[in-house]
Amino acid sequence: MLLFHPQMPQLYFLSYGERTLFFISVSSVLVQGSTLSIVAKWLGVDLPGGEKKPLPTDQLLEEHPKALMEEIQITEHCSIAGKRIVDLKFPKNAIIAMIERESKYLTPNGSTVINIHDKLIVLSDSAENLKEVKAVLKVKSV
Repeated sequence: MLLFHPQMPQLYFLSYGERTLFFISVSSVLVQGSTLSIVAKWLGVDLPGGEKKPLPTDQLLEEHPKALMEEIQITEHCSIAGKRIVDLKFPKNAIIAMIERESKYLTPNGSTVINIHDKLIVLSDSAENLKEVKAVLKVKSV
């Protein structure tokens, strides 16, 4: 950028102090620009490199690429709140793969009780089965 500056050809006509200031400025930019990331890493304040940590739902979809996923929010008006999964008469071709509860992910089993404000992550092999799941749960999807 400095090479294209209109005053660059006149650099030789600057006073000694102006040339010194110019040299210090350019040197400072070069040194800081090339060492900033190294110093930040050394101090432990650098940005994390590489990929972001995948969420549990991302890992689940990687394992089951042909499955359809639906997130279903349990509200105060849902009749299934307070019931165990085994008592829900869930369709055979659909599973509750995870439950998000208070910003944590749980792997449910049959004795897991569904609470108000839970978010169910349901996997199925077809859209028809997901409709059946919503009918059984009597809730709307998120």
